[in-house]
Amino acid sequence: MTCGIYEYDSTAVQTPQRKDWDCSAAATAWMGRSLGWGWAELDVAYEFVRAGIATPALGLLDGTGAGIVRWLAMQPFEAENQRVTFDQVTDLVAGCPCIIGSSAWYHWVGVRSGSGGELSLANSAPGWAGIGQTLSREQFDAFGDFYSVYPS
Repeated sequence: MTCGIYEYDSTAVQTPQRKDWDCSAAATAWMGRSLGWGWAELDVAYEFVRAGIATPALGLLDGTGAGIVRWLAMQPFEAENQRVTFDQVTDLVAGCPCIIGSSAWYHWVGVRSGSGGELSLANSAPGWAGIGQTLSREQFDAFGDFYSVYPS
């Protein structure tokens, strides 16, 4: 299926993250791969640190995803970020990928699709806080205040 000018592959592989702090880089790399960009987690993590939007000690420094959007614009890859509800995420992933994160969950993941009260994830750390490769509406609500980054 197409997502703007890109072909979207919701089945793009998400490998387990190799660092305990770089879930945002792993999610961003997955989003890029799902749209045909050949990004690797460790390369994106290095670039995030170099750009000052993440550190090995703290991970992503701005939980809204604004730094990710700024970094993506340098690729060039236009994206937006916003605070989102479960239903908004479901709408966003109707044909395009997005990544979501929550400061209460302290984790970022790719979202492949959503339907029937469940999001299908590209989770680089399955099992973190009890979440595998799906996220229910109830789990989403329990972690509250999610932000998303998505292609624009």
